[in-house]
Amino acid sequence: MLELINIYKSFGEREILSGVNLKLEKGNVYTLMGANGAGKTTLFNIITNFLKADKGTIFFKGKRIDNLSPVAINSLGITRTFQNLRLIEGLSVKENILLAFKGNKGEKIWNALLPGIFLWRDNEYFEQKAHEIIRKVFLDDVAESKAGEISYGQQKLLTLGCCLANEADLLLLDEPVAGINPIYWEKIVDIINEIKAAGKTVLLIEHHADFIQTISDTLLFLNDGAVSVFDDYQQLRNNPQAQEAYL
Repeated sequence: MLELINIYKSFGEREILSGVNLKLEKGNVYTLMGANGAGKTTLFNIITNFLKADKGTIFFKGKRIDNLSPVAINSLGITRTFQNLRLIEGLSVKENILLAFKGNKGEKIWNALLPGIFLWRDNEYFEQKAHEIIRKVFLDDVAESKAGEISYGQQKLLTLGCCLANEADLLLLDEPVAGINPIYWEKIVDIINEIKAAGKTVLLIEHHADFIQTISDTLLFLNDGAVSVFDDYQQLRNNPQAQEAYL
């Protein structure tokens, strides 16, 4: 589904990515691990072209994407979350979900539903879809609450809901359980498992060992600019390089 070929990236004299080669298959959950500053979020930014690689090529579903804009990459079926959640805090949970939908031609809903930027509020089709997603991400009781007024854990659930509304085939999740009460972990595991069951692919960055072991099919360890692949957490723990750099 996604293939990275010989990806390089430096900041000044420091080389962060040194010829990364990586292939992700459909319907799997991959966890990208590594020490702070190893380049994990940099790799996310390069995949989505928020940041240009110095060298290398990226293919998604057979199409080259490293020469496309972030908007074009999203329209092909890649969506992501950020460590800073990027919600519109003055709008409700439901309205944030509505704004994440695409029109039939891939454009954002505020361009698709004319006239009037707020017409989506009265569109029954999108209203119904929004409520379905809100149920899936366990936010029924706060659907009309402003995004800035719900808990941080609920905001994390909302970012996943926005990804679901985007209907992407590949979801990049940047630390989905970082900083939240563990009571939300099970909910996030359920959401990711449902995404996987739908045949979609998830690539996530995370540090919490219990969560990683619960959710991951494959572990990717980024160290010294290169990615190593491990089948499970124990195999990673037994690796001398991983022990020295991270564990």
